Amino acid sequence: MMKRKINETLAELMTGIFVAGAVIQVVELLIAAVHPEFAGSVSSFAIGFWIGVAAALGLALHMYRSIDRALDMAAGDAEKYMRKAYLLRTGAILVVAGLVHFLHLGYVMAAFLGILCLKFGAFLQPFMHKLWKKFQK
Repeated sequence: MMKRKINETLAELMTGIFVAGAVIQVVELLIAAVHPEFAGSVSSFAIGFWIGVAAALGLALHMYRSIDRALDMAAGDAEKYMRKAYLLRTGAILVVAGLVHFLHLGYVMAAFLGILCLKFGAFLQPFMHKLWKKFQK
């Protein structure tokens, strides 16, 4: 049975994704301020990037739900299910990149950088855990 309450680790991961996204956005704005030739591309970068960050948040949620469901399955079924879930997430990344490109929503590479915030969020999760515990006191 699926839990409705968000897992603490998932919340920390999602916070890490958002924090990584905010840091990258600030760095991008600083680069654009120093190099005026990039000023025209700020909005295209930001739109593509935040689409990627939103995708990363969705991927994290899907990964959590997939693992939660797989833990309730037999070993062979869980392995097949996780393989399908991985392929679904990979397909979702390609769909997001395709939509950004073909609909001219922003820069595709910026969207991929936003999706990479999933990895950055995973590295930041232990730090986010310490911060959450500190603020819960």
